[in-house]
Amino acid sequence: MAAKYLLAIDAGSGGGRALVFDLEGNRVASAARDWSYYVPEDAAPMRKEFDAGEFWDIICGLIGQAMEEASITSADVLAVSAASQREGTVFLDKEGRELYAGPNVDIRALVEGFAIDGEHGDEVYRITGHKPSLIFVPARLKWFQANRPGVYERIDTVLSISDWIIYRLSGRRVGEITCIADLGMFDIHELRWSTRLIEMLGLPAGVCPEVVTAGSRVGEVTPDAAARTGLAAGTPVAAGGADTQCGLLGMGVRDEGHVGIVAGWSGVVQMVTSKPVIDPGGRIWTGCHVIPGKWVLESNAQESGGGYRWLRELLYPGEDDGEAYALMDKQALEVPPGAGGALAFIGPQLMDMTRMLPSLGGFIFSVTPTITGVGREHLVRAAMECLCYAFRANCAQLEEISGLQAKEVSIGGGLAQSRCLVQILADVLDMPVTAFDMRHVTSWGTAMCAAVGAGAYPDLGQAVEAMRPASRIVEPGSTRGQEYTQYYRKWLSTAGWLNRLVEEVG
Repeated sequence: MAAKYLLAIDAGSGGGRALVFDLEGNRVASAARDWSYYVPEDAAPMRKEFDAGEFWDIICGLIGQAMEEASITSADVLAVSAASQREGTVFLDKEGRELYAGPNVDIRALVEGFAIDGEHGDEVYRITGHKPSLIFVPARLKWFQANRPGVYERIDTVLSISDWIIYRLSGRRVGEITCIADLGMFDIHELRWSTRLIEMLGLPAGVCPEVVTAGSRVGEVTPDAAARTGLAAGTPVAAGGADTQCGLLGMGVRDEGHVGIVAGWSGVVQMVTSKPVIDPGGRIWTGCHVIPGKWVLESNAQESGGGYRWLRELLYPGEDDGEAYALMDKQALEVPPGAGGALAFIGPQLMDMTRMLPSLGGFIFSVTPTITGVGREHLVRAAMECLCYAFRANCAQLEEISGLQAKEVSIGGGLAQSRCLVQILADVLDMPVTAFDMRHVTSWGTAMCAAVGAGAYPDLGQAVEAMRPASRIVEPGSTRGQEYTQYYRKWLSTAGWLNRLVEEVG
């Protein structure tokens, strides 16, 4: 087999990237570029769209850059696959033209979502495992019906962003299970588009594409895509998946009770289950794993890396990112557990989708900081502890709802690069944590999908065994588990008090 490299495309919230891997899972090259969204005049101010043509141009350019950096030709590429941010979607017309391309931060359908949940919320949640409806496709379709009826009448196919990339590469319109399970129209139990939901909500029939599984070979690179990307026409195209589930795959998180934390801008905490588990309280989400016959229960810590980056920019202005984060790690290691009495509330929290109120945030000090000598190193340590407390709280919620005990915890993503944070996490959980020292575990999982689609491995399980990147096991300190238990309880109690204060002041 002459071709020996795999191409993984990742369309994230803040930008796109293309990575080249070999069949052993070694990253050979990568290219990345930020992108941005715009606010359409008829959907201002909190609505976002992106220019599909511009994004496709960026992706094509990244593919060429990655191949050039790897010093490979189109003949060397065995297969290509894609992953993307969840909840983002693209609407196509019959000719395949993009009518709408929206990211996961598009909340134009606020009113329509509240209307759906007010009348059908319980049943929607039982079917899909997701709410509130305002961020999912049914509410967006309702918005287009009311506000852009001419566009609505032309909608022929609804795709996730990664499935749209697959379409652009191969010309095939398909829906990969983990991606469409996060669009709000999928029956999480039957693993098919929900005819009940479509009929109940009066959604357009026929817009749902064929359902496929991650790693399926769905087509080949078309001559047009080949001319744009530099790939060879006929190169196999494999279905990828949702970015977080591809991250789980990249870390080898696939057994029941195994918890994976994909800690980037948000802090996604997912537990693998052998059947779909629906929270009776409606607090968290249920999704599909890219591994067939597995599901995920998700308790999301929400804005995590975003809050930490805010702190870095505030405390270390003008510093290079890499140098600033290394300094934060070094300084935080010098501060004992408890951060000198400082408690941080700068984003990470316990997931509860029944509570759609803003959260109070900031730092709380048990004693006046001028007396205790709190410095920026204490604030950094408190921010790291906040992240780990939120991860523990969400893990505990997963255990409560699933009835399973978290038998193993793995963490990957940008925040996992902090050795101090990972050690704090092991201490707070009082159990070993498997850490992956690379930012883009999602791309490893996407490359595994490409490998299976090309026939290099018979299934995703064997691809994991052959391609999973190196990891390290971080053990908890001998006495820090007990010490952190009291700090964690204090943080949890204070977080609850802040939430009650928000409700009281309206």
